[in-house]
Amino acid sequence: MNRDGNRGFGMGDGKGRPQDGAGKLPPWKLRPRGNAKVAKGSEGAVWLDEELKAVADLRNDKAREKTGQYLVEGIRAVETVIDRAKENLVAIYESEGLVWNRALLTRSPGKVPVRTIPEREMELLSSTKTQQGLVAVAISRSLRINWETARRVTLVDAIQDPGNLGALFRSCAAFGFDAVVLGKGSVDPWNPRAVRGSSGLIATVPFEANARLEQTIEFLRNKGFSIVGTSPHGKGTVDNLDLKRKVALLVGNEGKGASANLLDQCDTKVRIPMVGGVESLNVSVAHGILSAGLFARE
Repeated sequence: MNRDGNRGFGMGDGKGRPQDGAGKLPPWKLRPRGNAKVAKGSEGAVWLDEELKAVADLRNDKAREKTGQYLVEGIRAVETVIDRAKENLVAIYESEGLVWNRALLTRSPGKVPVRTIPEREMELLSSTKTQQGLVAVAISRSLRINWETARRVTLVDAIQDPGNLGALFRSCAAFGFDAVVLGKGSVDPWNPRAVRGSSGLIATVPFEANARLEQTIEFLRNKGFSIVGTSPHGKGTVDNLDLKRKVALLVGNEGKGASANLLDQCDTKVRIPMVGGVESLNVSVAHGILSAGLFARE
C-alpha cells in the first residue's frame, strides 16, 4: 500500500487523514508560551513545562483534534511506530535509565528528537497507571485505502471501547486485512487506549473513519465484495464463505452488536460455534477468531 500522499500535519478530514496547513510543528509550539504548569503526581505536585503539558493534553479528544497529533504509549507501541511509520513521529520521551531499542531510530532517514525526563513527569504524560517509561507524539495520519487491490475489509459499527478497537486493528494487521472502515459513532481511533491496544499497528493498517456504513456497503458490493455480518443467529460459519470473492466483515457494538439495518444489507451472516450457555464473545475476540479463520483458508 502507498502511504497517503498528503504531507500536511494538520487536522483530519473525517477519514483519519490530516489536511494541509496546520500542525506542522510539535504540539508545544502551537501553544502560547507561559508559566510552567503544576500537576498532581503519585508523590505530590509535579511541575510540567509547556512542552510536556501539551504532550499530556493529547490524552484528551479536543487536544488531538486541535493539533492533528496523538499519543503513543509503551515500549512495543513506540518501537512499532518507529519501525513502520517513522515519518509520522514528532518527538519521543523516555524515562531516565530506560532500556529500549533506540537503534531503530537509525535504520531509516530522518531524525526524531528524544527527550529524557524524570519518571514522576512521565507518569503525567501516560494515560495508564502502569506506564512503561516511553511515549511518543505522532501525526494522526492513516494509510490511504487502495480499493482497487483490497480483498479483505473490516467494517466497524459503533464500537465504543478503545481497547476493543485497538485489539481489532491488531487482528487486522496480523491476518492481512487491507482496510478498516469505522462507522459514525465509533470511538476515536487515535485514543491512547486504542493506539496502545493495537501495539502501535494502527499506523500500519489503512482505514477511514466517520463513514456512513450503509453507503460503504453499497460501494463495496459494487466493487465485488461479499458483505458478511457477524451475529449469534447467523446460519453459517467462515468455513462456508466463498473466498474467491472479496469479503467485507461487519462487526458491531459491544452491547447491541451490528445494527439491524446494516445486518439486513449483508449477503450472509456468520456465527462462531460455541458450547451451550455462552451467548456471545467480546467483539474484538470474535473478530480475531473470524479473521484467523479467513486467513487459515487462504
